[in-house]
Amino acid sequence: MASEKPSPQHWTLRFKCHKTTILLLVSPHDSLSSIKEKLLQAIIATQVVEINGQPLPSDPDHVIFGVPADTNEPDGSWIELEIPEPEDDNRKKGSKKSGVLNATPMGAGLKDGSVLAFRFHDEATDADDLGMDKKTWTVIMPTFDDEDGSQMKEIEAV
Repeated sequence: MASEKPSPQHWTLRFKCHKTTILLLVSPHDSLSSIKEKLLQAIIATQVVEINGQPLPSDPDHVIFGVPADTNEPDGSWIELEIPEPEDDNRKKGSKKSGVLNATPMGAGLKDGSVLAFRFHDEATDADDLGMDKKTWTVIMPTFDDEDGSQMKEIEAV
């Protein structure tokens, strides 16, 4: 995988699945579909074959992104990021612009340093007819827990 030369115009996006965090350098104008490809290539380059029991898909279209429901609390619930599908030329007037903008990180309202959850599409677990919630995200955010409390004692002593 060829690496890009960083520039001030590039953003770093954090992708999380379970305890795994992957940082990708992307252009805010890259399509989210191309970012899915970059993410999958980055995971494959590390010779990982599964994440949290989910095997890696061979098709980047099976990668699903999620955004925090509350950006101030990324350890809460996640909402699937809807990526517009490319349509044919029989669109309504004005819909072309909104479809193009929503298909990029900038158009999706992301910023440099944004956190996105990712998971892989699996027909067995994502099927609506099985009565399962197809929008479950397994993202574990790191926490700082000082077991012996020495950090708290230092703060109180100051």
